[in-house]
Amino acid sequence: MAAAAASIPPLNGLLTGHMLTHMLVQIPLIFACAVMWGASIRLRPHVTWLSWNLQGVPGLLLSAFVLTYWMTPIALDHAAADGVWNLAKVLSLALAGLAAGISWRLGSVVTQLFYVGNLLWMMVTAGILYQDADQRLCNAYLWGDQVKTGQGLVALSILCGCAVLGVAARTGTRDSPRGRIDRNHQV
Repeated sequence: MAAAAASIPPLNGLLTGHMLTHMLVQIPLIFACAVMWGASIRLRPHVTWLSWNLQGVPGLLLSAFVLTYWMTPIALDHAAADGVWNLAKVLSLALAGLAAGISWRLGSVVTQLFYVGNLLWMMVTAGILYQDADQRLCNAYLWGDQVKTGQGLVALSILCGCAVLGVAARTGTRDSPRGRIDRNHQV
């Protein structure tokens, strides 16, 4: 519901009016809502399309490509200026989130960490490029907004990276043989 509200006027205009809210609020909101929707779908083991989505890699790769595309300046310009491009953005992000939500459960921990690590590295790289550019990269947004967005991308990726490492450390400790032995001795 939140993703749909973020993609229709007047909220869409407010979110796409600034590069920071476009990249760090609207795009992640649409993607995250679709991920949750995909994660809630019951998978049947005999479904044909699951056979090509081995360990979730193709679905996660699709979502990474879509997210990469919508971080580029030309894609943001088109989406901010043209309703058809904005609709394409919303639909592609929803499809990518749905694919990521389904594929996440199929992947191993290594696949999941590789996916998240690459997305975070991509966000840091894009953030640094947006900050260090000598000129505006997006015609729809001011240079100062571009710098703030770059700083926000770097900060968000660091926060997400710390959260993922915290979850991985907790899960790894709980699932490790030593963690199981310690729990068994406590009982």
